[in-house]
Amino acid sequence: MKPILGAALLFVSSASWSQRTVDVTSGDVNAMGLFTAVGGEPIVMAKFVKLVEGTYYFKDDWMKGIIVMPNGQEHKNFSVKLDLYNNHVHYLDEKAGELIANNLIREVILIDEAFGINYRFIHSSALGNIIGIKEGWYQWLHSGKSASLYKFFNKKLTETKPYGSATFEQSISTIPQYLVLHNNSLLEIKKPKDAPSVLANKKAELEIFLKSKDSKDAAMDIRMTALIIYYNSLLAD
Repeated sequence: MKPILGAALLFVSSASWSQRTVDVTSGDVNAMGLFTAVGGEPIVMAKFVKLVEGTYYFKDDWMKGIIVMPNGQEHKNFSVKLDLYNNHVHYLDEKAGELIANNLIREVILIDEAFGINYRFIHSSALGNIIGIKEGWYQWLHSGKSASLYKFFNKKLTETKPYGSATFEQSISTIPQYLVLHNNSLLEIKKPKDAPSVLANKKAELEIFLKSKDSKDAAMDIRMTALIIYYNSLLAD
């Protein structure tokens, strides 16, 4: 790793006396440092959790990534995972140690080498002063003169504690949300059929498009992108 990255990306550490959350999913737990004593009684300084369903991440596997700073500076050739629940960027250092980037990051580009696909995520802070925008990472799908399309992954965590267990079990569900950035507002389109009502200035044209040109067997990302490309074409000069 180049020294410049060490200055730009700093790992997050927890205060030694605050409660720590220990993920026991992998089964690799070091109990040292997790206990203290008051009057001879051991006090657990950690909350043990096990993820039994779902994921915090966009992809569980490490992927080659490009990290883009607010000034446009790029840091390339890193192994990266994007935590879409906590909005953290994880990366591996030169010794394969896992760190969490602490500096503000504008974009993360994840490279799926097996399928030749790039996934571009833009942080909410880089999208401008948009009313009501949620903090987090937005997957870029298309940009046009009038409208741009993003995908937001809503992660919901459910936590239970089985009877007699010291470990909390966590389940994470992921609900994708398609958002059109238009006139400095984010407009949600839940399904392609809802687009004419959301983008009502071209309602008739979009209804015709959905009847004649919408590829209903295609993946939803492709269908939504084609829809916004067509919408932008209607507003072109």
